[in-house]
Amino acid sequence: MVQPWASKDGEAANLENSFIKVTAGKNNWKRFMASFSLIMLFMFIGSGVYDWAMSILVSGEPGTYYDEFEMIWVNADPLYEFALSHLIFIFWLIGILVSVKFIHKRGFRSLITPNRKINWKRVFWGFAVFFCLLAGTTAADFLISPGDYSFNTFEVTDFILLFVFVLFLTPIQTTTEEVFFRGYLVQWIGRTVSNLIVLAVIAGSIFGTLHFSNPEMGYSAIFVGADYLLSGVLWCYITARTNSAELAIGAHAANNMFLGWFLTMDNTVYGNIPSLFVTANINPKLSLFWSIVVFLTFTIISLKKFTDKSGPPVARL
Repeated sequence: MVQPWASKDGEAANLENSFIKVTAGKNNWKRFMASFSLIMLFMFIGSGVYDWAMSILVSGEPGTYYDEFEMIWVNADPLYEFALSHLIFIFWLIGILVSVKFIHKRGFRSLITPNRKINWKRVFWGFAVFFCLLAGTTAADFLISPGDYSFNTFEVTDFILLFVFVLFLTPIQTTTEEVFFRGYLVQWIGRTVSNLIVLAVIAGSIFGTLHFSNPEMGYSAIFVGADYLLSGVLWCYITARTNSAELAIGAHAANNMFLGWFLTMDNTVYGNIPSLFVTANINPKLSLFWSIVVFLTFTIISLKKFTDKSGPPVARL
């Protein structure tokens, strides 16, 4: 397979079989506008189905209601709220599938790789490496501040149910986000932006800023926001440099599954799910530091392993 690499000025040096400059199907701006509108419609429908399902679940539960200002379900069972929230991503994914097939006239696989088959070894490599990096930095943080970690109090059956939900539902959520942001959006923006660094900053910033409404921002808008932007930009850059979204798909799944299984805290998008550990005294600066370690290490290892060493030097971030 011919890999695109970045020259010193960050330009793609080879567009043959390019993931970004996709040639399959029909990809003019009018079709991207039409497909974007359809995808948003499916997301809207998914949100409505989720709210409907939650209203049925909490019907008759005293003290449970929907706060329209905060846009959250108050006092709802976080485990079942976690599970039902994935209805939004299922509809979102269906919208992407329909749009790519009927508007862009190409296969869904083109949002993941330009090749004939998805390289699952890359996906699982990205998952394993990122998961290990998270485990390592979490262990280091525990050694520095052991008092900030404690075992969660939960029923064993609840944790088993959470484990199953995370195992099967979280990859749907993360893959949907990846094929949209690192696939669809990168290819749309990449039609006019050839500089890989600029492309990663634009697409990655859109991904990051859309997470600014997450409750975690309450810890620190600056440092938590920088964390979201860091993940968005570097996953986009890895995708552009390695010519596929496979590594980002694996890494994103590892990130969210690790958090779902092992760590919970107050004021998170997941709510008070029965994860294995509870963290307290959140230090946004230190959390950002560990994220920088994880993401930069993952980026360096990924580019060293999956980019063409015979090409021009890698553009510096």
